[in-house]
Amino acid sequence: MRKIALVFILLFSLFPFTSLAQGVSHDQLIIINKAINRLAFYEDGKLVQTFKVATGRERSLTPEGKFQIVSKIVNRPYYKEHIPGGDPRNPLGDRWMGLNALGTYGTTYGIHGNNRPSSIGKYASSGCVRMYDDEIRSLYSKVQLYTPVIITYSKDKFYTIASKNGYFVESKINSIEFVKPSPSNQNKSLTITAKITNGYATMYKFYILDRTKWVTLRDYSTSPTVSWKPDKEGTYKVKVQVKSKNSKKVFDDEKMISYLYFESASLKTINLDKVSPQQNNTNIMISAQSNKNQNNLFQFSLFDGKKWTVFKKYSTTSTFNWKPIKPGNYKIKVQVKHKLSKRLEDDSKVIPYLIYQPAKLDTISPDVGPFTINTPVQITADATGGNEIQYRFDILQGTQWITLQNYSNSNTYNWNTPSDLGIYKIRVLVKNKISIKEYDDMKELTYTVQ
Repeated sequence: MRKIALVFILLFSLFPFTSLAQGVSHDQLIIINKAINRLAFYEDGKLVQTFKVATGRERSLTPEGKFQIVSKIVNRPYYKEHIPGGDPRNPLGDRWMGLNALGTYGTTYGIHGNNRPSSIGKYASSGCVRMYDDEIRSLYSKVQLYTPVIITYSKDKFYTIASKNGYFVESKINSIEFVKPSPSNQNKSLTITAKITNGYATMYKFYILDRTKWVTLRDYSTSPTVSWKPDKEGTYKVKVQVKSKNSKKVFDDEKMISYLYFESASLKTINLDKVSPQQNNTNIMISAQSNKNQNNLFQFSLFDGKKWTVFKKYSTTSTFNWKPIKPGNYKIKVQVKHKLSKRLEDDSKVIPYLIYQPAKLDTISPDVGPFTINTPVQITADATGGNEIQYRFDILQGTQWITLQNYSNSNTYNWNTPSDLGIYKIRVLVKNKISIKEYDDMKELTYTVQ
């Protein structure tokens, strides 16, 4: 008998484990869900960590139900094959937490390490729950004796399993999401949704920071969503508090995010310092006025009758100097968008603009005299600058120019020389038909009548 007693004393000294008399767990819980082969560790109502595990090769091998951690052993031997604790061959690893399952008391079923890390996450054991060695060491250091263990096969979330088994679970926020991500120019009600990673029968409370104070959008309710419409441009702060239904706290968890709302750009006017039409090679200043020029970007494009060409990409500059070279019927487009906008444009306007080639007076004939009195003389002007050239013929009488023949397509004028001898000045004015000037070009000739 003395020899047997000495053997037991030696075994207990070689393989220490925590005494069962150390007391009950301080609000800890372990859940093992065989449906996903994951272990969750809760403490004080909070989810501390989850781990991948391996469970029985068949569902029946790993018992399901409510158990407790009744033993904790470092370097437990693998008695079946006489492998000492701490040996690399030991399939139990170097940490063992025994369960009081199916009439056993921490000796048959347990949560332990392993020497086959590739099996973790699979259905591979003879009934125990395997973990990675480094993770079981971490968990072992936290878990106390008599910690409840729930082993189940369930589609429920861990916090649902915990709550259904009478464990109080604090709610924890994972994220706050908007139906329209920030920044946004959506000038209508936005749906705010709070998502949790932990909690059961969770209640949600929503706040908005209105300039300098927090305003409650909606008090605690079971709905994770609320609608809110920003009333002005700016950066808002949204806060959500959550708590489980039976929580005695003001809140279990809270999260706050910023949300930027901006007003879409709108184009009010496009101004040009010179009205259409204008002759080519003329500097034309294009100016755009939007709702808030200081917040907006402007882009200028031109259509030449065949294609659109961007001649000034988006920038903060709301003006552009255009000097057209070729005549034609153009379209000028100004696009505007807020500097935070992700759109191609918030607004745009298109205006037509006509560019013409000015008429150039080349020759007038006859360009010399003299002529006799009362003689018909045909004055002919030749000009270039398109097919729509107009001609006008004037004569100087005293100090005033008198129109002999107003603008027309005719480039000739039949002048009957006066009966009075003298020197006469005649001028020819030409312009493109669409020109808004008095003339594009002009020449004067002096004729002597004798």
